[in-house]
Amino acid sequence: MLRICLIIAIVGSLAAGALSFIKIQDIIVTTRQARDQWHSQFDSEHSAKLAAEASLKKTKADLESTKKELATTKSDLDNANAKVADLDKKNTDLTAELDKTRADRDTAQQELEQWHLIPGGLKPPQIKELIEELAVTKKARDTYVAENKLLNENLQDVKNQLDKLVGTDAPVPLPVGLKGTIVAVDPKFDFVVLNIGTDQGAKVRGEMMVEKDGKLLGKVRIATVDKDRSIANIMPNWKRGDIMEGDEVLY
Repeated sequence: MLRICLIIAIVGSLAAGALSFIKIQDIIVTTRQARDQWHSQFDSEHSAKLAAEASLKKTKADLESTKKELATTKSDLDNANAKVADLDKKNTDLTAELDKTRADRDTAQQELEQWHLIPGGLKPPQIKELIEELAVTKKARDTYVAENKLLNENLQDVKNQLDKLVGTDAPVPLPVGLKGTIVAVDPKFDFVVLNIGTDQGAKVRGEMMVEKDGKLLGKVRIATVDKDRSIANIMPNWKRGDIMEGDEVLY
């Protein structure tokens, strides 16, 4: 009986051990599967990480390359813009120069047409000679006019002296519109100083009216004449009021 109990106990122990072994084996299998799964997942994640790092590295390299290309492109663009601006300036300058050339050409054509309008078909050298001859003629004419004026003045002086000698005292005509101003008055001897002389056309024995504000004050008769001054006597029969400095004389 004891043996049977022992056998039963041993068999029970063996059964329990077998059952425990089976459970442990299941745990080992499960653990191995979990381990293999983890390793598989780890390997997959590690590969993905390596791929991501490689992709990131490539992306960084591409980014650096893109930055360099962008900098190069920007530099090329700046150079291109500078060239365009330079070309625009040259184009503007050339356009302005072309416009000026066209204007000069039009002016030259107009001047050439004026040359063609000259009668007789004269050439520029001939016209130059004519201009020089005209200048000489004009100078001679001016000299003649000046000499003639001087001769006329001398003739008038001689005539005035002759009139004095023969007793003629007729007034001498003066240039029409001759005007002047009284710059000094001597009330004691009734003569005045005028700011007009031979340069303005004043002559001895010329008579001029004295006015102030449109009112007739009297009449004066020129006695002596200088280049730009003259002395005139106040004619008593014509005196209508006080004659003073600043009054106007006119013919």
